[in-house]
Amino acid sequence: MAKILIVDDEARILLLLQSLLKANGYETATAKDGREALEIAKKDTFDLVITDLRMAPMDGMTLFREIKTLYPSLPVILLTAYASVETAIEAMKSGAFDYLTKPFKVDEMLGTVTRALDTVKTSAAAVSIDPNAPLRYQFENLIASNSAMMQVCEMIQRVAPTTATVLINGESGTGKEVIARTIHNTSPRKDKPWVAVNCAALPEALLESEMFGHVKGAFTGAVTEKEGLFETANNGTLFLDEISSLPLLLQGKLLRVLQEKEIRRVGGTKNISVDVRVIAASNTNLEQLVVQGTFRADLYYRFAVITLDIPPLRDRLEDILPLARHFIRSEAAGFKVQPTLSQEAADVLVAYKWPGNVRELENAIKHAVTFLQDDLITPELLPPRIVSRAQESKAQLAAQPSLAAGSNNSLKGFLRLKEKEYLEQILSSTHGDKEKAAQTLQVSLATLYRKLSDEDAAPAPQP
Repeated sequence: MAKILIVDDEARILLLLQSLLKANGYETATAKDGREALEIAKKDTFDLVITDLRMAPMDGMTLFREIKTLYPSLPVILLTAYASVETAIEAMKSGAFDYLTKPFKVDEMLGTVTRALDTVKTSAAAVSIDPNAPLRYQFENLIASNSAMMQVCEMIQRVAPTTATVLINGESGTGKEVIARTIHNTSPRKDKPWVAVNCAALPEALLESEMFGHVKGAFTGAVTEKEGLFETANNGTLFLDEISSLPLLLQGKLLRVLQEKEIRRVGGTKNISVDVRVIAASNTNLEQLVVQGTFRADLYYRFAVITLDIPPLRDRLEDILPLARHFIRSEAAGFKVQPTLSQEAADVLVAYKWPGNVRELENAIKHAVTFLQDDLITPELLPPRIVSRAQESKAQLAAQPSLAAGSNNSLKGFLRLKEKEYLEQILSSTHGDKEKAAQTLQVSLATLYRKLSDEDAAPAPQP
């Protein structure tokens, strides 16, 4: 029997929640403020915490942070009578499982509690099968040797067994749909529907009908009723690519679907329950769009329960040749002899900057295999623009040591210059996030600060 700690400074809310949860088979404990709740949590074991935000002397956000410090995996649902975007943003950004506004609906509360407890059980089962089993870094079309991509693979294996919504960020061509499909195919929903849609490719006038379906006669041309994408993906996974292109009106309706787990067809009067895991992807910075007012903050944090940031291929040099060989095997699957890359061709692939990312690499390999006459891929078989630009990059790189030599001829000075360039490259890939950069580099944050120049970084934090 799951045990839930309820925290609220209103006695009637405590009584209501306690009665509701007990009637549905849960064991409960109550506290009237954050301090009391923290003491109870330290003495007993709970599966879930439901806490109000506005309390004294310790408010719900402070309690939430203390709970997360003591028990990182314990889910927390936040309640607020003040449905401000700022409160919702802070709560979801800090890692709350979910938030509900007062007055809440009974079904909404019970549904959120069930999802929170199910997520904990599924995650625990996934992690405890074999804690010593090595993680895989190649499954389906997902290949990773780069440390940042290895972390993405680890995240995929952790999140796939859960029902959590996932947001995948990355430039066009980095493989966001491949990652989304991998999550689906390694989840309990793998035998259920997989539905992918590019939101930018659908005309705005048809988006709502495509998402939620319509009834006969709902608009001109609706001669029959139509099932929407959410119904088609029921019990499975819906992948929404380029989510930033959704108009604000539809964003509000999508938020309601994520909250209520129900859709209503265009022109219809009946709500239809759906059980769909949503994975969204964006090649633009949604947080900036939130600031600009073109993307809803509450919807963003509904999507960003789990966020995967996919680095561009130019920052994943270790992945270029393994990916190229994978694409060669795929394109030459029926060949008697598998083609190989010449050293010269491999040098070209590594030197090129890949503005089109993995998709461009795949197309380059298709081009080479198409014109292949024997079993060796040489630079002449690659697209000419890639070869010429790679040569330009190599020429620039060759010139850099002589530039550096003018001010410092020592090996130590040259290596320091190269180290600085690499640090700047990693910081660029993490959009200036030094914590992520330190994780990618597998060094402590203090070490990263020490290695950065004074003009590039703030003073290192003191232990």
